[in-house]
Amino acid sequence: MTSGTAEPVVPVPAVCDTVVMFVLDVSLSMEATDVAPSRLAVAKQAMKEYAQGLAPGTQLGLVTFAGTASVQVTPTTNRAGFTNAVDNVRLAERTATGEAIFTALQAIDSLDKVAPIAGPRRIVLLSDGKQTMPEDLDAPRGAYTAARQANTFHTPISTISLGTADGVIEVPNNAGHAKVRVPADPDSLREIAHLSGGTSHTATTLPQLTTTLAGLSCHA
Repeated sequence: MTSGTAEPVVPVPAVCDTVVMFVLDVSLSMEATDVAPSRLAVAKQAMKEYAQGLAPGTQLGLVTFAGTASVQVTPTTNRAGFTNAVDNVRLAERTATGEAIFTALQAIDSLDKVAPIAGPRRIVLLSDGKQTMPEDLDAPRGAYTAARQANTFHTPISTISLGTADGVIEVPNNAGHAKVRVPADPDSLREIAHLSGGTSHTATTLPQLTTTLAGLSCHA
């Protein structure tokens, strides 16, 4: 962002979400430093601030994903568990975005069966790149298929593309290390949001990400 440019203003929801599943990309590309000091470091800091900004009654859960997806925190009003899980995330290879969305939907459905969810539910998807497993986003376990199911389940996905077109990481090879380009992919995330009935956003700095997440919070 150039000096003097105002941060984007994201309207705060008028009705608080009852349940939010935060879905975090932990693929190796999150090591890129185009978002200083790194995409992952910025994501972790902003996520913890987001958790503290949520209305106390909102249940917050966490799914992390790379080549597979797993529930790190089942939806709860205990913010300490979410913060601890964010602090302890580890990066891995590949990006299974669709699997992550399906996992988040399953976590919400499991909660609903135990204690029916009376109010809005939402998925917040923070990622920096395009799905790689499977390559086809319209595959049965692909991100677009998952987004359509989220729409059917009345669970909009707020997507945030974190990073720039200039992201680079170093990966080991026979010669030592090689630089690999890892550009952000806002287009596929925008389509995921559209198919689910949600909203899409982009961020290339910590202030932008913090502002965007604050706009998705309800403080009532």
